[in-house]
Amino acid sequence: MNSLKKKHIFIGFFLLLTGCTIVDTVDENGVLWEYYTPSPITIGVETMPAQNLVLFADESGTLYALDAGSGLLRWKITPPLTITTILPTDTGLYLIGYSNTGPQGSVLYTIDTLNGAIASQKSFPIKPVPNRYLVTPEGRLLYSSSQAVLISNTGALSGTYSLLNGIIAIERVGTEYYALIRESDNTTKVQKYNQNFNAIQSSTYGANPTGSIIAWNTGLYIGTTTVLLRSDTTPALSLFKSFPVKAGMATTSLMLFVPSAENFNGSIRAYDTFGNQQWFVSTYAPLSYAPLVYNSSYQVVFSLDDNGNIGVYDASTGHLLFQRYLGALQKTGLKLPMDLYQNYIFLPFSSPAKLVCFSLRYASRGQ
Repeated sequence: MNSLKKKHIFIGFFLLLTGCTIVDTVDENGVLWEYYTPSPITIGVETMPAQNLVLFADESGTLYALDAGSGLLRWKITPPLTITTILPTDTGLYLIGYSNTGPQGSVLYTIDTLNGAIASQKSFPIKPVPNRYLVTPEGRLLYSSSQAVLISNTGALSGTYSLLNGIIAIERVGTEYYALIRESDNTTKVQKYNQNFNAIQSSTYGANPTGSIIAWNTGLYIGTTTVLLRSDTTPALSLFKSFPVKAGMATTSLMLFVPSAENFNGSIRAYDTFGNQQWFVSTYAPLSYAPLVYNSSYQVVFSLDDNGNIGVYDASTGHLLFQRYLGALQKTGLKLPMDLYQNYIFLPFSSPAKLVCFSLRYASRGQ
């Protein structure tokens, strides 16, 4: 049976449209609450601030909705499908998955956020890459290895597009899309598409892409198992730095923060807009799974290494403000969202299997 382990009795208050907006009553590890699951979290983590919800699914195929402020379970459901995407939008909550025995297409459920009831369902033309979607002005773009579909801001399916095969990630610069493609275990390809998803130019490089890609400073930065690549919007791939990048990068307007997955030499490196390294910090273990997260409220960078050590660093200098062991994350693609006011970050762990509400406000004080 699932259990909720409260670290402290808290006295707090909720504000409208908040998540985890509570007076800090965390423990010495900066933890407000923990929620344990019977199996590791594999899909999510997503938040719906207006409903004060945190959403995720575990290996057993159960979708959980927790109260973001207290960690208490609001509801959970186990739909008869393999969940690929939890999709919160301005108009509601959608769940996408597919049957292991039925057609290759997917099912899109509309979920009632009050109780988890399935309000409606319809067929969905593709099987999206788990934990991956791109937020655009027009809506949410979901993609498989060879197709994309746009869910408009009103919840309507507004087009299915055929793409080149082998796509593992998509980014957008302006009105154009850039698909990261694994052509083989030693070839990275970036294919440019216009706003109507007509293929334009492409570029290749001899390295195995990991799926880590970010648009920053009029360029694209792409992780591989051996090096970090850069591409302009032509696109034209080139070597940027010589170390492996597997987890997600983070940015400010002036800085790019990059996690290294180098064995026995995990690190975080910060670069300015000219490509000059501004600071470097070593971590206890490589950073392969959890993305870096930049917090603008406290101007810190959050990391979680492969051994389960969290670190909070001053974004300007790299100075270590806080470090603890909380648990291991061994699942790729999981998101680490923050609450509306960026005081807390929600962390999924594989061992032990749990979701943690961690106080960035507490950690940023250098406790």
